[in-house]
Amino acid sequence: MITPTFSVDQDDNAVIITINTPYVRAQDVDLHAQGNEFRFFLRPYFLRLYFPGNIIEDDDSTAKYDISSGKFHVRITKETKGEHFPDLDLLNKLLARRGETPNESNKTKKPLIEVIGGDDNEQEQKGEEIQEAIDYNWELPQELPTNEILTTASYGFNNQYNGYFTHVQETMNEINDISDPEKSTPESRRQERGESEDAKFDEDYYAMDFINDEEIQHLIRYKTMWYKELRRVQKDAKEQQAKAPLIQEVEAPGSVDGLLDMKSLSITDSTESLIKFTEKEQSIMRDLPKKEYLLSNEKVTYLGLVDLLFAYSYNHRIFEGEDSVESVWFIGKLSPTIACLEQFTTLREVLVACYRRSLAYPLYRNFALCEKILQDVYILMRLGKRAILKALLSMKDLLDHHDVYYVYSKIWLDDYCVWIQHSSDHVLRTLAHELHHFSINKNEIGWDLEEIEVVSFAFNKEH
Repeated sequence: MITPTFSVDQDDNAVIITINTPYVRAQDVDLHAQGNEFRFFLRPYFLRLYFPGNIIEDDDSTAKYDISSGKFHVRITKETKGEHFPDLDLLNKLLARRGETPNESNKTKKPLIEVIGGDDNEQEQKGEEIQEAIDYNWELPQELPTNEILTTASYGFNNQYNGYFTHVQETMNEINDISDPEKSTPESRRQERGESEDAKFDEDYYAMDFINDEEIQHLIRYKTMWYKELRRVQKDAKEQQAKAPLIQEVEAPGSVDGLLDMKSLSITDSTESLIKFTEKEQSIMRDLPKKEYLLSNEKVTYLGLVDLLFAYSYNHRIFEGEDSVESVWFIGKLSPTIACLEQFTTLREVLVACYRRSLAYPLYRNFALCEKILQDVYILMRLGKRAILKALLSMKDLLDHHDVYYVYSKIWLDDYCVWIQHSSDHVLRTLAHELHHFSINKNEIGWDLEEIEVVSFAFNKEH
């Protein structure tokens, strides 16, 4: 059976499902809606979705076929009129897993042993998710599992891959910084990464970018689409707060870093939102693997996300929102997760690594630029999983279309694009809070940056 392309929308009373099925006999269609499950069967197409709330077939439910466009337009009534179904634009989240039954999909799974991909009962898990977010200590290091007893290395998302770099030296992979990935360990990869960064760092290059920073200052002043979206959401939140009765002067319990809490806002509700999935992005989401995840270390997974978003944000800022022929290399080389198959256990570890690579490899090597990109990562985290998913889909699309680097989509981006749709909003908010208040000192980088800047400034003043 073929899963057709589809999209889902809603109004106060119903969900509207548009299904693309060209060149079929419409009278042979079989539709089923019960509980939170929707099934569509029309040979050779089969679609099964699970919604966040219940739907019913009644006299107001309709199904129409447009012969000219080859699309079915199915309208199914909500059991509770006026209920808002969240995340209907996250298509992969709606798709049911193979072999899953309706009863299985409704089971509540506890955090930390959660199988990503099943439906969640948000009311029952709300308190547990908040506690889960609180329990993360982003600065407390953890022991990573070693591969000493294994005959080959494991790497990638949740350490579930191996064998992808058996012939890496023959593939002209200029991103990879590990000499023999298939025989490496987390410790050896970290050591190699540090050595390659030390060898690549150029004091003269850094000094020149510190003195001649006109172009860099222009890039720092650039306002990304994510910045504009955050300002829009904050403005909407202030307007809603101004209209609310009995406005309190104290900060709300759920607010973070002095900003208005956005957890009750949907960034897709407004027609002005910049975070809308294009048809291309929806197509990529539909083609994502239908996987279940029992994560061995969720904290490591969230920290890897910071790394990927830092590389994405660097590329997004220096090319001012566009991609270039260098974008694939930029993203891959600046990400220690991609280039060195790294895993981190503290937020400081991942950010120091991101700063070091940003000061050693790309065209612009400037500490102030790194600090601005850290703000960009914070904004993405603050906006939540849809903004993050758009960034991940953009990276995946770039890597997918490269003859060599597509392998990184297979071991990292595919899984991250699926996993982020089911990640904890509370954890993302606490991580955004940490990023907003986080700072890296130049002496943590390990290259005497302050001394280089002092000497460069004095030399420039003399000449």
